[in-house]
Formats: sequence, C-alpha cells, structure tokens
Amino acid sequence: MIKIVISLFFLGLSFGAGPCLASCGPLLISYVAGTQKGVTKSIGAYFIFSFSRILAYLVLGLVIFLFSQAMLKYVLGRFFQYFTFLAGLFIVIIGLLIAAGNNLNYKLCQKMQDLLLKKDALTIATFGLAAGILPCPPFISVVSYIGLTAGHWLKSLVYSFAFGLGTAVSPLLLLVVFAGLISKISAKPVFYRVFNLICGAIIIFLGLQLLRRSFHV
Repeated sequence: MIKIVISLFFLGLSFGAGPCLASCGPLLISYVAGTQKGVTKSIGAYFIFSFSRILAYLVLGLVIFLFSQAMLKYVLGRFFQYFTFLAGLFIVIIGLLIAAGNNLNYKLCQKMQDLLLKKDALTIATFGLAAGILPCPPFISVVSYIGLTAGHWLKSLVYSFAFGLGTAVSPLLLLVVFAGLISKISAKPVFYRVFNLICGAIIIFLGLQLLRRSFHV
C-alpha cells in the first residue's frame, strides 16, 4: 500500500507540472491577477483551490470504487452535464465582474462583486471543485484505476489524496505568485482598466468553453 501511495504521489507531481498546469493555470492565474490579490493572498488562493480540488478527487475516487466506471457514467452522467453548465455560467459571470472592474453602477452587480470577488474564498473553492469534478482525460484514467483497484473505500480515499497532494505541488504556485506581483503593478490607473479587461476576457473564454462542453457530456 505504501508503495502505491508513493507512486501515486509522484504521478500527481508529474500531472501538476503537466496536464493540471495547462488546464487549471489560465483560470486561476487570470483570476488572481484580475482581482489584484498580491502575493500573500495569491498563495492563500492557491491552497484553497488545491485542497478543494483534492476534495473532488476523493469524492470521484470513492464514487468509482462504489459504482464502477460504467455505473459512474450511467448514474452521474446527467449530473455532470448540469454541473458543467452551471460551472461554465459561474465562471463567465466572474469574468464579466472582473472585466467591469469598478465601473459597476447597479447595486445588484456591486453586491455580486463584493460577494464573489472581495470575499471570495467560496469562489476559489468552487473553481477547485470544478477543476476536480471536470477533470482532463489523463486524470480520468488515474481516478478510474484508483477506484477500481483500491479494494477498500478507505484505500480509495488514501490513494486519491496522495495523488491530489502530488498535483498540488505544482509550478502553478510560482505562476500564481508571479500573477500576484504583476497585479500590484497593474493596480496603477494607467494599467488597471486594460489589465482587468484582459483577465476578464480570458476567464469568460474559459467559461464559454465549459458551457459548450456541457452540451457534449
């Protein structure tokens, strides 16, 4: 068991420097930069994102262990479609709020900005859950292997956690910190508007990709 745990952790390291970096990086980096977090808050955002993603891995590994991969697709297929659609819509809204910056005049929009961007731990956790529940194809094979070979539900959780912890040790942390530094420079009025528009546009694009994907789940 220990050998499997170590192997899955190192496999997670390789995923964190590869597929996970490519799939999660643009969203988290754009969000951190667009919300002007700075270095310290950027690191906090990264850990919230990572551990909420690990939670999603634990759930998926356990579900596959209990139902098998075929049953997972049958039982949760419709759920994934709805979740993908809602996640995409949520991300588009976040992108629009970031792109708008401080130019929102409507009270509802201002309240949404306060709730989702300024007090944003839940927003970042939602990003992490979405990244874990809507994994890239290489990850599906790993979580399927974990769920189908664990032999016990507790082992499934341990294996999923080991792999997820490996993915959290990623170069993405350095990129997020760099985004926090850049956001401080862009906080100057001359950069602020353009920078927010760019970050917001990237997030909106990623959300639209999820919306499109929801019709093909």
